[in-house]
Amino acid sequence: MKNLSLADTLAIIEEGSLVLLYLSMPNCSVCHAVQPRIKQMFEDTDLPMLALDAFEVPEVAGTFQVMTAPAILVFYQGKEVHRQARFIDFDRLQMIIQNYQAITEPTNYTDLFTN
Repeated sequence: MKNLSLADTLAIIEEGSLVLLYLSMPNCSVCHAVQPRIKQMFEDTDLPMLALDAFEVPEVAGTFQVMTAPAILVFYQGKEVHRQARFIDFDRLQMIIQNYQAITEPTNYTDLFTN
């Protein structure tokens, strides 16, 4: 899990097809328990996993509209597609990531809404 600046994180989200963002706080015991499990779940994949500390970078709360920690946000083609906070359903998160990884070609949103 990479710890980057907010600007670098936003750039990777915009460039990447599928990105997992983990937001935490330093004194959060739940955060410290969840992060290793998330790393372990996706260590054998090429999923970019980014981490931001909301204490060190306070503007993440406003940027991502997160009011509690930990928070896991999943982005696909620069758009947020899934969010979990505080109570993490690991099975559901894994299923969602696997479903997005199974998509072979990028979604063209213009084609979805035109006849």
